[in-house]
Amino acid sequence: MMSGCTVREAYEQGKHTLSLAGLDSPAFDALCLFERAFGIGNRTTLAIHGAEPADKGQLEQFNELIRRRTREPLQYILGHWEFDGMELAVGEGVLVPREDTLALVESACHWLTGRPSPRILDLCAGSGAVGLAIARRIPDASVVCVEKSADALPYLRRNIEVFGQGSVSCVEGDVLIPPSGDRFREKFDCLVSNPPYIPSRDIEGLAWEVQCEPRMALDGGIDGLVFYNAICSLWMPLVRDGGLVAFEIGYDIREGVTEIMRKSGIHYIRAAKDFGGIDRCIFGTVVS
Repeated sequence: MMSGCTVREAYEQGKHTLSLAGLDSPAFDALCLFERAFGIGNRTTLAIHGAEPADKGQLEQFNELIRRRTREPLQYILGHWEFDGMELAVGEGVLVPREDTLALVESACHWLTGRPSPRILDLCAGSGAVGLAIARRIPDASVVCVEKSADALPYLRRNIEVFGQGSVSCVEGDVLIPPSGDRFREKFDCLVSNPPYIPSRDIEGLAWEVQCEPRMALDGGIDGLVFYNAICSLWMPLVRDGGLVAFEIGYDIREGVTEIMRKSGIHYIRAAKDFGGIDRCIFGTVVS
């Protein structure tokens, strides 16, 4: 990339490089990285200062960020990503929070509203996006997040420290084995989970940026249903009678998840769509 250029020329060259790399949003990504290097994060400020000479050190930093962007997710480079009003810490080893997951948060919160001091169990918690968003929307709720990954846990703990408001805690644990410990002695009002649900055979066909995210957060086994089966058989008994179980799902596994839920004693099963109009959350009531 060029040296001895203006601020505007530096930004335009960065955007051009990302466009040539085939990224979906080169202008947005370049502006995010430009803010990191130059402290300019909107087009108005860029227009005001565009004719000024680009500082050499800032330009070198920006060029390096652009190079990284051609092989790394933007969220990992920035080290944080917005979800439901929270700037969550993210990085290599943890799933990036996505807007589609708000369907799960909103479905759970709609059911929880008006229920006094509800207890929520968030399985496969990752960055903590789901559990933290519920806790912020339901101020008297308490949430226990369960996560296995040693890479994801530091991000989860950091986000809980910043956004947990003292009502969210985490436990290192594997949802594919039965729960144990004092945290699970008392029943929960609601179980939520955004588990790995992509069939193993489909992982290699995902966009390269998604493949940069941890496989253990994506791979749902041969049919994408491994974690739903485990959660319903091993963890659902922790939910009180009349409580809610809510899952994020992939676009093509609704029927499979519904059948698992029905066989496990979950009734009144419904689905909620994401912003793209795709069934993204499925939820129902535990009836013993």
